[in-house]
Amino acid sequence: MRKLLSLVAVAALGTGLVACGSEKPEFGAGGIKVTSDFGQKPTITHREGEPEKSLVTEVLKEGDGPVVKKGELLTANYLGQIWRDGKVFDNSYDRGAPSSFPIGVGGVIDGWDEGLVGKKIGSRVLLSIPSDKGYKQAGNEQAGIKGDDTLIFVVDLVGAAANDTPLDATLATSAASAIKVTGALNAEPKVTVPAGTKAPAKPGKPVVFALGKGKPIEKSSQLIGRYVVYDYTGKKQASTWDGQPAANGQPAQPGAPTDQLQVGPGPNGQAGALDGLAGIPVGSRVLVELPPSKDAKGKAINAFAVIDILNAFPAPKQQGQ
Repeated sequence: MRKLLSLVAVAALGTGLVACGSEKPEFGAGGIKVTSDFGQKPTITHREGEPEKSLVTEVLKEGDGPVVKKGELLTANYLGQIWRDGKVFDNSYDRGAPSSFPIGVGGVIDGWDEGLVGKKIGSRVLLSIPSDKGYKQAGNEQAGIKGDDTLIFVVDLVGAAANDTPLDATLATSAASAIKVTGALNAEPKVTVPAGTKAPAKPGKPVVFALGKGKPIEKSSQLIGRYVVYDYTGKKQASTWDGQPAANGQPAQPGAPTDQLQVGPGPNGQAGALDGLAGIPVGSRVLVELPPSKDAKGKAINAFAVIDILNAFPAPKQQGQ
């Protein structure tokens, strides 16, 4: 996702059709042709000449899922290519996992925000993005993108979630925890920590407060989830519902799920705090005890997280795989 947010600058294609020997045009919208189906790495070719000067979008295959809404965390596979020289500067297919990013709120380039909101999950979307809706005059030297480059993207919309996305789950009749977790399954949970509650000597198994109806989570998965973190005094430490204020020239971001949750080995093979989630169904609300950490002053913090698991995907391949 880091790479996507640094590279993504999408523009939708215009309409320019070139006829081949038959009546069927060789190229589609914006003079672009895409081979392969949804979920497969695409190959992009385009007509000769200059690209369209405005954003062009074409739904190559319409999905049957819900419509993508502004402010949601969109999960997608994508391939980005420069019109000028045909260079593919980034794609998620080779990494073996989709990327996730907030859509419609300035977190990605204008072409993505304008071209993907309103499309249905399960769709393959073609975007031809002029520079004014991509990287603008600055370009992106690292990616080989110049200030006047038009970019072509093929984007497969895999899933979307928000903080009001209801969990498809059944509330547990009882949970083996002194900590109480209540509240609606489409909102931040209400957490009550009884006075005198002690942090465990070491993290135990996750406690399920609502059992989802999705597929069991596999090891080495990347999760789309929302969470709230409390310490054992009952003080809230963090929440994805709280959002982020405007900073460093970036617009304020509303609260949104995050995809920075990984089950299974992390870098160098070390164990992760969420390893115990393997086997728990997607759609569940769980309490996970976190390993001790330290704040900026070096003070030890013992905390736990209540996590809503909205979706799960394969983790990106490590370099060399």
